[in-house]
Amino acid sequence: MKPLLDILVELGKLGPEDRTRVSRLQESSGDAVPALLSKLGLVSGRDQALALSLQHDVPLVGPDAFPAALLFDGKLSARFLRETRVLPLAEAEDGVVLAMADPGDLYARQAVELATRRPVRPCVAATEDLDDAFARYFESGRTAVERIVDDIGSDPEESARDPDVEHLRDLAQEAPVIRLVNQIFSDAIRLHASDIHVECYRDEVKVRYRIHGILREMKGPPVRLAPALVSRIKILSRLDIAERRLPQDGRARFGVGGRSMDMRVATIPTLHGENVVIRLLDTAGMDIALTAIGFAPEVEAALLRQLAKPHGILLVTGPTGSGKTTTLYGALRILNQPSRKILTVEDPIEYQIKGVNQIHVRPQIGLDFARVLRSCMRHDPDVIMVGEIRDGETANIAVHAALTGHLVLSTLHTNNAAGAVNRLLDMGVDNYLLTSTIGGVIGQRLVRKLCPECRRPVTTPDELVERAQAVRPLATATPQLYESVGCSACDGLGYTSRIGIFEYFAPDDAVRELLRDKVSTTALAQAARAGGMVTMFEDGLHKCLAGLTTLDEVHRVTEEW
Repeated sequence: MKPLLDILVELGKLGPEDRTRVSRLQESSGDAVPALLSKLGLVSGRDQALALSLQHDVPLVGPDAFPAALLFDGKLSARFLRETRVLPLAEAEDGVVLAMADPGDLYARQAVELATRRPVRPCVAATEDLDDAFARYFESGRTAVERIVDDIGSDPEESARDPDVEHLRDLAQEAPVIRLVNQIFSDAIRLHASDIHVECYRDEVKVRYRIHGILREMKGPPVRLAPALVSRIKILSRLDIAERRLPQDGRARFGVGGRSMDMRVATIPTLHGENVVIRLLDTAGMDIALTAIGFAPEVEAALLRQLAKPHGILLVTGPTGSGKTTTLYGALRILNQPSRKILTVEDPIEYQIKGVNQIHVRPQIGLDFARVLRSCMRHDPDVIMVGEIRDGETANIAVHAALTGHLVLSTLHTNNAAGAVNRLLDMGVDNYLLTSTIGGVIGQRLVRKLCPECRRPVTTPDELVERAQAVRPLATATPQLYESVGCSACDGLGYTSRIGIFEYFAPDDAVRELLRDKVSTTALAQAARAGGMVTMFEDGLHKCLAGLTTLDEVHRVTEEW
């Protein structure tokens, strides 16, 4: 039988150095390898289950194979099932199908055979899946984080201490803290959270996930573990655990369920300790086509026409968290060809793109957007992406770059697409330059996408259908509004993901005439509407009538009724 560690290395789930470390610990402690891997937190439970199924040549099962009610109740105690991490799945003609965290555990197999008087057919399940099942059967559905927190308990006297650096480092390397941090990360990824917030207060630690744009509070650890929890996160992201007076920024990578997630970590000192915000970056999401993000076909076609031009400015506008980065990276993915040299200036670099030269600005040493952008012009680029236009100097350099034959992509914080023009004018860009350089402006927001399993139809007013039909043909012949409900498939949220709503402002001759007169944003928006622009609210209304989101969601992000 092939060693489990060798299988994990071949699968790319474990590095050679970690393999050597586990081997030495196994020799010195005598513990089983699966137990050591769980204790050290080096491999997720699902990755370990996959390797065990290959090692023992038994099937790998997931939660969908678990029974609704516990089998052999009365013959197998809850304590035995939880300590051995085994779960009977079904009674077959040739024996009991038994899910096991470790199919090499002969004692557990023999005990089940003795209790049921039936032979056992083993299969493998991930430890976290088994623990979640036990929580559902025995503990009214406590989450894995809640179980870890309850197992750790609390020590009021220790919470008042101020641990030194070495003690913090030791605490951060203890198994309960490692399990807690790994479970917080795993739950956030499973729930499709975009951010994790760890907030320290006098008498509690709050852990909140931002799921589909809305914060959701989870069970937090005891206050005494706050320094160790923060230190563990700082160690993973290569930050200085001794520095607790200044903000720090770092990056980390976490693997779960065969996926590798990049994490951007930011810490800041507060009155009762350090707060941490972790942005989860799924690199797989960068391969999504623009249509899948939510672009209507005619908007995507207009955007592609602008990207095909050799020069000009394409701007993406919206507040923080509206998906501007995703749109920009989607555009870069289209432009990323061997015939083009692409330079990006970002703060920070969120996703790494093969074939694109990415530059991280560092204002603390004088390497700001304007300075990097000036240097970029001497490197013969075809396309320049500026993470954000924040000041007049950067704006003027970007405009002149577009004027001298470069395609420039960037973002601005404005309420709508038309507002980008006056924002640049306010920054000191001459209006005659904007008439020659701005090719298109995208205004966007993100709305939560309805769960198709539990959405419920509601009354659909005829005037809304007529308003949507007046600006663009409807995607369905039977338009219908829905409301969110909540079910097990969406974890009770009523929504499963997010989708964009957009407006595309492409200046025509009438708009350019207005630009020369420096008119208001309202006048520009009205001229764009007269030229055929569909607003974000109207695009959102189309998505409501197609059953993708709700009117409440569109109202929430556009503030239009």
